[in-house]
Amino acid sequence: MQRQQQQPASYDLLAVFPDEDKAGTASDKLKKAGFKDEEIHQLPAGMVGSGQFREHGPNQARGDIFLQTQRSRPNPAIIVLFAILCCLIVTGLTFAATFALPHLPEPTTLLVGAAVGLVLGVILGSLRRGRVRGAIGQETKTPPPPSPRQLEGKLNVIALRFDDPENISRNSRARAILLNNQGRIDRSVSRQE
Repeated sequence: MQRQQQQPASYDLLAVFPDEDKAGTASDKLKKAGFKDEEIHQLPAGMVGSGQFREHGPNQARGDIFLQTQRSRPNPAIIVLFAILCCLIVTGLTFAATFALPHLPEPTTLLVGAAVGLVLGVILGSLRRGRVRGAIGQETKTPPPPSPRQLEGKLNVIALRFDDPENISRNSRARAILLNNQGRIDRSVSRQE
C-alpha cells in the first residue's frame, strides 16, 4: 500500500469504503487478483474525487413498497351495528327522560332521540380505526453516514492507476472486487493524459 499524493485526475478508478478495514480487505483482494502494489493506492477520504456515486445492484427503492402501511377502511357492517346500537340507547334514554320531564312531547322526543342516536352511531362507526395493513416485519435501520471529522486521516479510499488502462477485463475485475467489498465507485475520477 502506497500513500502517494497524485493529482485527482491521474487515477483510473476510485472507490470509497465505509471504514479502513474494508478498504484494506479490498486492497488485499486486488493484490491476490494480480494487481501490483504500484497500481493500488490507499488514500484518506476527501483527498481525491468529488463524490459522484452511482448505486450498484438492484434498485434500492424497491424495498420501500414492502414498508408501506395503510389502515383498512371502516367496515360497513360495523357502521350499521354502531348506528343501530346508539339509536336504541339514545332512544331509551329519551324515553326515560320523558318520565323525569313529563312536559316533553313523547313521540317527537323519541324521534329526535332516535335521529341523534343514528347520527352518533354512524360517526362512531366511521371513526373506528381499521387494522394496519403492510409493514410485514422489515425494519429500516440505516446507520448514519460517518461525518468528515470521523473519516479524517483514515485510509478508506482505494485509488487504482492501471499500467494498461485499455485492458477492459482487468478494469472490470478491479471494479467487481471493489464493489463486492462494499466500495462505492466515484465517477468523478478519470485518467487524463
